[in-house]
Amino acid sequence: MAYTTLTVLAADIDGDELIALQVGADTQGTSGFRFANDGKTLLFVMDQLAAGAGDTLTFTGVNDKFGRAETTLTRTVTAQKMYIYGPFDPGLWNDAEGYVRFAFTTKDAKTTLMAIRCANPQ
Repeated sequence: MAYTTLTVLAADIDGDELIALQVGADTQGTSGFRFANDGKTLLFVMDQLAAGAGDTLTFTGVNDKFGRAETTLTRTVTAQKMYIYGPFDPGLWNDAEGYVRFAFTTKDAKTTLMAIRCANPQ
């Protein structure tokens, strides 16, 4: 399986530039995207498509420590909107390597995304 790994931005009190870490949905690997998750990570998605239904975003869940499955979470990203998803409970969403996995149905450069981790308060 080939996933495109997102760099996680560590948001803190000093502020950070967001544009530099945005990637296009067209850079998705054959299996989708993934990002490291410690339970404080959010996924920011901005769909800049001019018109249409936008994208469908599907997160892949895992079995928790008791064997209960969080199968998938599917969300629609509407054209010309911004969304934040998360935080993601590591026990339900992290794979064996500590990543949340997800995929878009359409791979378009006008849909951008980034993973943002909320740092501890200062």
